[in-house]
Amino acid sequence: MIAALGPDASPEIERKDALILLAVHSYIPAPSNPRPEMIEAILERLQGRDVSITFSMSKSYFEKAVKILGLEKLASKYKAKIIQVQGNAKEKVELASPTGRKVQVKALPQVFDESLMKIALAMPVSHSQVILYLSMPTAALNAIDPKDSQNLYEGFRPLYKYIADIYRLERNFVCVIDGKFVVEGDGPVKGFQRYWGLTIYGDNCGEVDYATSWSLGVQPLDLGYLYFYFGGREPAVDMPSMLVGNKTKIKLSSNVGIQLSWKRQL
Repeated sequence: MIAALGPDASPEIERKDALILLAVHSYIPAPSNPRPEMIEAILERLQGRDVSITFSMSKSYFEKAVKILGLEKLASKYKAKIIQVQGNAKEKVELASPTGRKVQVKALPQVFDESLMKIALAMPVSHSQVILYLSMPTAALNAIDPKDSQNLYEGFRPLYKYIADIYRLERNFVCVIDGKFVVEGDGPVKGFQRYWGLTIYGDNCGEVDYATSWSLGVQPLDLGYLYFYFGGREPAVDMPSMLVGNKTKIKLSSNVGIQLSWKRQL
């Protein structure tokens, strides 16, 4: 299921106990970090439930980002908890690179708990590690201990496969793309915002990211994590009419050629 709404509309999310994973790119002010307005809209919708907020950064950076994003005030207002991945990621996960090399990382156990709803909140960003930083990388990488996640950055092809493999293990996600703005160019910090005016969400991050990248003028299977998640085959994804009617062409980062180099290794 994929739905698309206007830029400030609140996505239809069940009022259940939840863990919100944010795509926080930098602890300094940056246009690519989640908009506080969207975070608050989700917290308001979940008011009265047991809700936690997290993202994966080392302790000192995490604390700075929490302050800059204003998460302490939001958490206090809606009685939500803020938890660090570092120190709480205790579930051991073994991953295999495309060459078969084994990598072990620790993840938050909550992301594998089917009874707990997880919400991955991202916005489209032209990023140095992924072509567009959408909901699947948010769901996967922000559940991994930041010390361990360094082991995943050994080239674009392994990274994309790891993202897809981690997401396959996770359970019960709502995937939200805050597309009021897209960050073009050399994001996340050096990029610039351009108004797009959409909110896209659904219960499968692969399908949500596929539809979003298509509507932004990016070939979806150029995003390696979507290629590995869908097994290199075009999926049958129903595009919401609002995405079709607002199709555009995002400017990618200047090193997009390097980001696509993973395809030459297939």
